[in-house]
Amino acid sequence: MSRNVTWDRGVSLPEHAIWFDPEVSRALAVVTHAHTDHARRHHETYLTAETLALTATTRKPKQARVVAFGAAQPVGHGELTLLPAGHMLGAAQALFDAGGARLLYTGDLKLRGPRAVELPKAQVLVIESTYGRPHFLFPDHSSVVESIAIWCKRAFAEGATPVLLCHAVGKAQEVMLALAQYGFKFALEHRCLPATSAYQELGETLPDYKELTPGEDYTERVVIAPPAGKTVIRKLHRYRTALVSGWAQDRHFRMLFGADTAFPLSDHCDFLELLDVVEAVAPEQVYTVHGFTEDLARNLRKRGIRASALKGVEQLALAFV
Repeated sequence: MSRNVTWDRGVSLPEHAIWFDPEVSRALAVVTHAHTDHARRHHETYLTAETLALTATTRKPKQARVVAFGAAQPVGHGELTLLPAGHMLGAAQALFDAGGARLLYTGDLKLRGPRAVELPKAQVLVIESTYGRPHFLFPDHSSVVESIAIWCKRAFAEGATPVLLCHAVGKAQEVMLALAQYGFKFALEHRCLPATSAYQELGETLPDYKELTPGEDYTERVVIAPPAGKTVIRKLHRYRTALVSGWAQDRHFRMLFGADTAFPLSDHCDFLELLDVVEAVAPEQVYTVHGFTEDLARNLRKRGIRASALKGVEQLALAFV
């Protein structure tokens, strides 16, 4: 029996009435992590305990089905298993098994870094393509972290406050954890605080931090803020800014945020890692979502892999066999 994979503001398996990271509220959904572009308030949601804790209150599900990594759950006519994705604390991939027909939905995925990732075999792979163009090639994780630390120390030595611009949820906390080995203390823009508290409540040991106070000078603390927090940053006496993102590889994007410099420390796979994921999963069919979908699908086809992009608000009936 054919099982359809469809796209309409989210990936769906209609025969099982389940959605993966849908952009609008649905009756039954899997939410892979707490970032707002993936987390919506659905009626019933399968997610990890960490994702539930990190999700904004207004986006928490009406009915949460908390699932531990590796624990299969009956859903529809199949089984759902959440597996580590490495993107941030609690981030998951979703493996759906319907009588031996397996689909893996990656959500946002990161192979490098300290968090474990599992890549099971599946006949169908739905893979993110945020950095799905060949020029997105990231340096080694530890070398980028070291470069950030050197830059921060240099800023301090020259009497300036180093300011790291990154996502307030997940990325800010992962940056703190990565830089902890260098003994830095931190000042966090207020939007970073809820997720930071949640990380601690979930058992993560974070370096010393305090809330960033407008007008106060920080000569011994690294400031972390989302790009939207630059209004507060401008009230610092003397500072330097660095964008911390995979988009550091894109000069236009870096200039858009007006940062003094940028470091390509990403919480996603780069292009070659996306190819590694496809090789490891060994699917018969790949569908690309979220990002440079056409580019990644085209590159996969050149490598002899059956691949198509799911795009826009089209609904595509695709064979899931």
